[in-house]
Amino acid sequence: MNFLTNVLLGRHSRITNAIGYLDTGNTLRCNLTGRNVAVTTYAVAIELAPPELTPLLDDYIKKPSSIYEYDYRDDIPAGIHIIPYNTICSGNQLMLAMDIDYMFIDSSYMEHRPLIGISPNTFNILHTDKCILLSKYYMKRGKRHVKHNKE
Repeated sequence: MNFLTNVLLGRHSRITNAIGYLDTGNTLRCNLTGRNVAVTTYAVAIELAPPELTPLLDDYIKKPSSIYEYDYRDDIPAGIHIIPYNTICSGNQLMLAMDIDYMFIDSSYMEHRPLIGISPNTFNILHTDKCILLSKYYMKRGKRHVKHNKE
């Protein structure tokens, strides 16, 4: 059974939509803030990011290890976080993440100031790269998603 949903995201005056997948295996949380992290693709993140963040995002997508080379003596741009994470394939990785202002899931207001991680890898849901893997936390918030039976 898949849990697919429509997601509307906004940051400052920028708005975009994505296909959401309620990923029961996604338990990613920011260690500093304690917030849940939804993982999205570059295609979604670049539409929400202001132009001054474009070089940072481009470098990260082209060479994910560039995050390890970032000069932390410089100020990290406001609203940008670096999140440690593990996957089945690799451990002790770092992911770039950013604050956004709001997130609607199937037209229901879901989260104020959610945190979205930006996957260095591309993935598609329903033939689009504008997608987001939602934390299992959003399942607990109520049945605000569409269930699609796979038969």
